[in-house]
Amino acid sequence: MNRLLALQKIIETGSFTQAAAALGYTQSSISQAIVSLEQEFQVQLLNRSRSGVSLTPAGAKLYPAFQRLLQTYNDTQVLANRINGLETGTVRIGATNSLSRYWLPDLIKGFETEHPHVHFTLYQGDFDEIRTDIRTGKVDYGFLKPSYTSGLTTKFLKNEQYVAIVERAHPLATKQTITLSELKAGSQNIILIPEGSHQEVLAAFAGAGVDPEIKDQIQDDYTVMAMVAAGLGVSVISKLMVDSDAFPIQPIALDPPIIHPIELAYRPHATLSLASQHFLQYMLAQRQQLR
Repeated sequence: MNRLLALQKIIETGSFTQAAAALGYTQSSISQAIVSLEQEFQVQLLNRSRSGVSLTPAGAKLYPAFQRLLQTYNDTQVLANRINGLETGTVRIGATNSLSRYWLPDLIKGFETEHPHVHFTLYQGDFDEIRTDIRTGKVDYGFLKPSYTSGLTTKFLKNEQYVAIVERAHPLATKQTITLSELKAGSQNIILIPEGSHQEVLAAFAGAGVDPEIKDQIQDDYTVMAMVAAGLGVSVISKLMVDSDAFPIQPIALDPPIIHPIELAYRPHATLSLASQHFLQYMLAQRQQLR
């Protein structure tokens, strides 16, 4: 291919000297490449004169075919680079505790069975932090609620449901469903995460005409569950966080339910790596299997 590239550059510049300079070769090596090409095809390709270089009649007939060969080679290189990018790329994701713990492991495991050399970097945070990470390019994409996606490109993934949690010895623990009014009446302390993760929860309390009179605000879901388990209050958190026996707490379905959509968000026109593009499509294809 180097010989064809040398020929192309000579035709473009009209000079062996300029072609050599453009390609970073010596003039001697450029001349040898053309001689070798002419010997292989047993035809003179170029006319050399004081006025410059031009194609011979035979060269003019062959040159379009040489150009097609070069284009095919370049296209093949692009494809190979894309394949290598998919096989060895890195996917950077921003997610909350609940989503990174319960959705991402199965998604990553399934994707890695097909692409074992793709690497993942996970940045955990609240929705404000994830939005900032997307906008600054720290992550390729992140999981956000619609109220945080202004100015970003989004694709709907799945709805996330919230439940009330109480300690297992709490009088409310036997209830199958509970209203926010009942939850407030049954506890002296409602513990919530202070940031935007509970924006919909606070809106639901307001919609029900209930002042939660929040005493404790905790940044971390696990600390919230630990405090509830210790009998320090009740809370409302993502159902995903309580699908285990890590804490002695009792989840109770809310009536009416609090549900909000989770979207995959990324910057408009962002240039995602091939690995990130494929994992994005994989997540969307697998969303019905998410718990």
